[in-house]
Amino acid sequence: MSTVFNLSAGLLLLALMTLTVVDVAGRSMFGRSVLGTVDISTLLLVAIAFLGLASAEIDGRHVSVTLLEARFGFRTRMVLSGVRAVLLLGIGALLVWGLGDVMLGALERGETTNDILRLATWPAKLVLFVSFLLFFVMAVWKEVLEFRAFRAGEVPETNEVEAAVEQAYSATHTTHERDSEVAP
Repeated sequence: MSTVFNLSAGLLLLALMTLTVVDVAGRSMFGRSVLGTVDISTLLLVAIAFLGLASAEIDGRHVSVTLLEARFGFRTRMVLSGVRAVLLLGIGALLVWGLGDVMLGALERGETTNDILRLATWPAKLVLFVSFLLFFVMAVWKEVLEFRAFRAGEVPETNEVEAAVEQAYSATHTTHERDSEVAP
């Protein structure tokens, strides 16, 4: 699911770039811009910015500083992992609940953008809701796996989720390469 979101963000970015080029070219060459470019760009930027959240969490591409935690002992790191899991669960539940409430409110009120097109805002808010939900599910899952590794007496050097993702990625590409070698 996160891969689909990531690819969608890439396609939406391509659409945004195309819209921007067409708008600028239209203003320069014909003296007219594309109707509703500001509305469309605003909603696309929201989707682009947040669709990649879960993928970044899975792949560990977000900013992470473990300089301080790496200096702590085994038991302290295990406790911190447990505290992080609980905090992520609490903050995630509150944030997702709030985003869901905002999205449903926008849908019920028929909320639209303020520009000329009056586009509905609930689709962008739905993207935020689903993106944050998937992000927090993945973040809590990674923390629980790390905590379980600590409890089992292991020091998690590489994240189990990242290893599982890498294994699934290599299995998919190995199967694809094997299939393409067989095909004429």
